[in-house]
Amino acid sequence: MKINSTIKFIVILLVMMSGAGTASAYFAFKAGYESLKGVNQPTANPAKKLINNAKLSNQPKEFIPINEKTILVKVYDHINKKGNSDAKKTEAEEKKLDKTSDKEEKKTTELTDKKTEPTSEKVANFPLTIQDGGVTLAVTETKKEGEDLLLSIKLKNEGTETVKFLYSFLEIKDDQGRSLSAVAEGLPEELPPNKEDFQGTVKIPSVLMSKAQTISINLTDYPQQKLKLNLAEIPVIRENKP
Repeated sequence: MKINSTIKFIVILLVMMSGAGTASAYFAFKAGYESLKGVNQPTANPAKKLINNAKLSNQPKEFIPINEKTILVKVYDHINKKGNSDAKKTEAEEKKLDKTSDKEEKKTTELTDKKTEPTSEKVANFPLTIQDGGVTLAVTETKKEGEDLLLSIKLKNEGTETVKFLYSFLEIKDDQGRSLSAVAEGLPEELPPNKEDFQGTVKIPSVLMSKAQTISINLTDYPQQKLKLNLAEIPVIRENKP
């Protein structure tokens, strides 16, 4: 009885496994068939198409001789056009040379005139002040220290509210419109409305102002950015002051 029961169990297990394998194979076949429904075999062989194109390109074309008269006419026209164009080019080149020589003469005369004129540094009447919204910005002095130009700055708040500044927004440009990097030292980040003068400096590397005669400074509050404290025509000092 024990042997019969084990044999029955094994037979049932084998039947179940074969049934499960058959079912999984059927579902896999059905899924693959459904996924390949929209795929069709190409109607033409691209290799044959390339071979046909190569055969057509290799076929010799019919030779059509060119009339001798047309060749002579084209050569004659080409020679005449080339001669006329060369003549026009020489005339244009002569005119250009005359114009360039005139311009060079004018430049040399202007340079000699500029050299004869006495050069002097631009002098400003300090302090240079600007006021907006009750806040006053003043540049009291400019001086050269080492390789830097120092601007002495004074700030005063005569308004009713405290004003905040972020000096990374401080914008300085030369008279040619180029932006200059600068470092603010000693200036307050918050300006209370107590009418007190707060002093500090702005340091600018002189290397950046090799050709500048004047600079401009632009400062605004943060984060509202309502104030427009713009000062222009600040002279650039070239010599170190004792």
